[in-house]
Amino acid sequence: MKIHVTLIPISSTDRPPPSPDPPKDVYHFTTGLKLKQIVNSGGIKPTTAKIEPHEKPVAWFSTSSEWEPTATKVPIPGMAGQIATAQAQGGLVRITVPGTCAPYIFPQLPLIAGTKPSVCIGLLLAGLELGSDPDTWRFTPTPVSTALFREVEFYDFAHDRWMAIDLAELACRN
Repeated sequence: MKIHVTLIPISSTDRPPPSPDPPKDVYHFTTGLKLKQIVNSGGIKPTTAKIEPHEKPVAWFSTSSEWEPTATKVPIPGMAGQIATAQAQGGLVRITVPGTCAPYIFPQLPLIAGTKPSVCIGLLLAGLELGSDPDTWRFTPTPVSTALFREVEFYDFAHDRWMAIDLAELACRN
């Protein structure tokens, strides 16, 4: 796989425009435990985990409907890591939202979030090592409300497919 990454230089006066032609849908990959937190908080919030004090948190999405390897919560690559994550975290979840909800592409991270280029390179290398395609990565510095969710699905390992759930039923169980 050949990947070309160009980091956009930081300018204190300009904020880059969102990427042209956003995809119809983007996907946020998470776990069953995190889904409960998302529902209870009213949406997908930018994460503050592992970011420098000067950085702005962002919420991550993918243009690919396939499980995002960087969302695996255990240090085991591939399907084994997905299974272990699902067992430990209450399942694998895919949330579909409009592509306009995550308008920025990975090379815009330094300008939008203030992430150092060296950290971006580290994220890029870690993602590639896990089997991710950084060309599919999208992000937003703003929360994405549950009202914008088009679909919420759990992965069904027995049938090798995503199964839609009713978010209202999930909210009632919490």
